[in-house]
Formats: sequence, structure tokens, C-alpha cells
Amino acid sequence: MLCAAVLVTAACTGDDGDQPDGLSAEPFQVGLEVGECFDRPADADVTSVPAVPCRRAHDLEVFAVFALDDGEFPNRQAVAQLAGEGCQERFADYVGVNPDSSGLVIVPYAPDRLAWEQGLRDVTCAVTRNGDQLEGSVEGSERPAG
Repeated sequence: MLCAAVLVTAACTGDDGDQPDGLSAEPFQVGLEVGECFDRPADADVTSVPAVPCRRAHDLEVFAVFALDDGEFPNRQAVAQLAGEGCQERFADYVGVNPDSSGLVIVPYAPDRLAWEQGLRDVTCAVTRNGDQLEGSVEGSERPAG
């Protein structure tokens, strides 16, 4: 199952980077490394999220970070598709099973137009459970944590 990154576009910018009223003009950066856990921010006006200990209940865990190729910003849909495909390809290396049999949901955080124009190309691949928090790490678990 593949889930699009709603937080990136909703938290920072409008379609392809236009700034809606009341939202941050700074690009959203997850800023976490593989194996770190975090909760979805309650506030839509964020530019980054803090890590939380994976041993306590949490919303998401970073399982991969990779950079998209340089070039002009294609469009939000194309970037989201590239991010989703890249995360899908890296999932089994971290969790140990195919995404479809894991019971987990992939959440790719991709750069929007504003981030892209600032040279930020990193995609952060996170994983969550649909409707439930994770407890512990999913790394090498071959099943959902919690």
C-alpha cells in the first residue's frame, strides 16, 4: 500500500509552492535520519519535526532517505510519484518483507516547489500503521511493530 505525503504539501505550501495565507514560507524538512521516529505535528505551520524515542508510542519511523535527481521542478504529482516509487523500492531492505505483506503504510515526504528551488531534493521515507501508533522499531521486524 502506498500513501502520498499529505503533510509536505499541506504544511508548507499550496500547489507547487505558492504560499497560502498563514502558512510558512520556509520549506518543510523532516530532517531525521534512518531509524529515527517522530509524531505527526499538530500544527500545520511547521518546517521540521523533532525525533522521539522509538521505544515509546510514535506515529512514524524513517526507513530511508534519498535524493531526487537535479533539474527543473517537474510538478508536484511527478515528484510525489518518484518519491513513492523510491520509498517502495527501499522498504524491504529496512523492514525485511514486501510492503504489501507488512501491514504498514509507506509515507514519502518529498520536496515541494519551494524546497526544490532552494536546492533541497531529499525524500524522507517513513512508515506508519494505518490508524495505530507504532511501538518499537520496525527495522528488520518482518512485521509491524507494536
